[in-house]
Amino acid sequence: MTLQPITQRNYASTYHLVFDKLQQLGCEPVAFGPSQFHARCPAAHDDASLLLATRPRSRSGRDAGVVLLCHGDPACNQEDMFAALGLSPAASDTVTLKAPVQRGPVALSQQLLSPLASGRRRPSQNGGALTSQSRSEHPASDPDPDNEVGEVPPGRPVIGSTGWRYDVDETGGTVWKARRGKEIAWEVVLDWAPYVSERLVVLGEDGKSAGRYYTITIGADTLTKSLADLRTADGWNDFSDDSGAASRSTREVLINIITDQGKRLPRTPVVTHTGWHRLPDAGLTYVYPDGRTYPANRLVRLVGAPEDLSRAARPLDKSATDDECKEAIQAIAAHGWAPMMALAVGARSLAHSLRPVSATFVFDAEPNSGKTSAANTARSLLLTPRPHAWPPVPTKGMNSTVTDIECALDFEGDMPILLDDIPLTRVSSAAEIRDMERKLELVIRAAGNATELKGRRNRDLTAKPGNRVRSIPVIAAQMLPPSLQESLYRRSVVAYLSRDGGEVDWRWYKDGGGQTLSAPLRTLGDRMIAHLHDQADANLYLEQLETEALRQFTPYVNDVLPERSDTMEGVTTAAAAMLAGFGLIAAAAGLAMSDLIAVVAQPLASSLARQAARMEEQSTAQGDVATAVGEVLRKALFHKRAHVRDARGILRPVVPGQVEQDQGLVRRHERKTWDGKGPALYWLPDRGPALGISTKNLNMLLKASGDPRVNSYVDRSLPEALLQAGAIHRNESQKDRVASHRVRVGSDVLRLLLIKPELVWDL
Repeated sequence: MTLQPITQRNYASTYHLVFDKLQQLGCEPVAFGPSQFHARCPAAHDDASLLLATRPRSRSGRDAGVVLLCHGDPACNQEDMFAALGLSPAASDTVTLKAPVQRGPVALSQQLLSPLASGRRRPSQNGGALTSQSRSEHPASDPDPDNEVGEVPPGRPVIGSTGWRYDVDETGGTVWKARRGKEIAWEVVLDWAPYVSERLVVLGEDGKSAGRYYTITIGADTLTKSLADLRTADGWNDFSDDSGAASRSTREVLINIITDQGKRLPRTPVVTHTGWHRLPDAGLTYVYPDGRTYPANRLVRLVGAPEDLSRAARPLDKSATDDECKEAIQAIAAHGWAPMMALAVGARSLAHSLRPVSATFVFDAEPNSGKTSAANTARSLLLTPRPHAWPPVPTKGMNSTVTDIECALDFEGDMPILLDDIPLTRVSSAAEIRDMERKLELVIRAAGNATELKGRRNRDLTAKPGNRVRSIPVIAAQMLPPSLQESLYRRSVVAYLSRDGGEVDWRWYKDGGGQTLSAPLRTLGDRMIAHLHDQADANLYLEQLETEALRQFTPYVNDVLPERSDTMEGVTTAAAAMLAGFGLIAAAAGLAMSDLIAVVAQPLASSLARQAARMEEQSTAQGDVATAVGEVLRKALFHKRAHVRDARGILRPVVPGQVEQDQGLVRRHERKTWDGKGPALYWLPDRGPALGISTKNLNMLLKASGDPRVNSYVDRSLPEALLQAGAIHRNESQKDRVASHRVRVGSDVLRLLLIKPELVWDL
């Protein structure tokens, strides 16, 4: 090949001139920093020989030339090199050929596995100065020795960790760190490296990226880890062969190695909950708890599935026939209306995100009445435990921690949810009752309002996505708390069961009847998912089913609740939305929706009538809330368990017409100052007038009083209850916080409830 006529003046430096000549010769120069590149040696010997070119530093700004090292034929000399490059002997002033230094842990065989030999790097096209594309992929992460050249750098640079390199594949790897001296040497730091086989991108609610996971192999362990987990020491504990990774600095290098591999892998979508998702380039897809999809083989990964849930969701060896599906539904109907109703709720749950049902289904049942057996028919649409097919695994027990319940509800999307069991009895302690009330409020209110279970914050206090209820919760309780708020009842559909009332033939389920349902119900579940996927407009289709269910159900409700309130009208509509699940079952089994609704309509309507009576009782009880709050505060002030301060936060008698004792104050130090114990109530004459107190302090006083009218609230529900009871002033200027107010007290701004003082004193 004849070189094009080029001269030194055409180039910024000799380094760029040599790079261009090697490129013309087809030696594939590859820049891996601003001052170094690899190429194949142009001299006449083995094509696999590596040539390292380094541009020495120049403190004066003048051309410092280029130093070449050939790692091929030891006899390769400067004369041959200049001849191959078309350089005159005068070029020796700026082009130097040096013999390589072979020392340290890196052998030549390892050097030949460099990015040049493996073809992993993309050569630069501008004479060694990196393009914007290659610069972002291969920044100058290697040491740049001052006029000294050491070993050929092994592997590839660790982007973001200067002076580190790595090489890795499925069988293992190595991590090196530069050791500075007169010449650069590469020291083995780890005799392993994390191998990344998948880059997983979490899809947020809006379909955009919301996080990253990587499938990582270290030794014998292959695990999927989030980037957030890898930033903590605990994130590495599951790898048994990660010796040497204890320090934070080493882990940061390993994270950079993982992300460097990940950026060259295709993006695999990841979801963190089951159910329907709209995947990029794939469209609407249902993800099962075991990671399967409908349609099958969609490119998506599910993370966070509990092992027992994933195992129970695996497909059965054989599907049921049409006749077997029909026989199973007939068997369920023959052994009680409650399991049929649960089956409808479970079927409707499969479409929850396509058209949400903002309500909770509750079994309020006597002990041994079969509530769990009834709820399990719904759960069996997707789950079959191994080795015993009955009963299915619940979502969580209600005696689980709040965090466990939150996470389980957030994971189980568009599938039947079962929270089992509320273990209250008539002799349960006040603490046990309050604990169940708190959990019920958390679940029922979040499901009814379609809000997060709890607000979450990042470390910088910015909002981050919280856990949600992603399906219709089914709660099995042997007794609901007697003081459960009316506002929670109106967000629920309650089915009342008795032990011998015939609502559930629990003995049939216990004697093996439940196991016979596994294959037919799993088949129906799969068919309903496929049926929903085939709908051109699933939301419209479900709306039509709900309308038809309401039309068929309304006459039964009219018989028992002819003059129902608007609140009960909403409960009836929610019940009809759940009954729409029979439309899905009918389509999957080849049955008539009306025949299925007829099995449950009359007993369900009677149950709603009982729920309406209970709601009326709770509403009347809440009318006493305002009176109870006034009595509790009056006694707390009188007995020095609380005290009054003025609007500036100063302790002093300030309420007109009330003596010091009624304000919780005591004279001290020769009647010059005042003393007060317990929480403060701030007298705010310009606010109504009003007594300002924080929600936390007020609830503490209410619980300490033992008054059953007001001692069962949690901080989250208390403001709304007081507002409904007319005990506090409404905030007209802040729509999202109508029950509380921001009030300046002295130099502080406090969030306070503004109690009407006439409840406490006769003003």
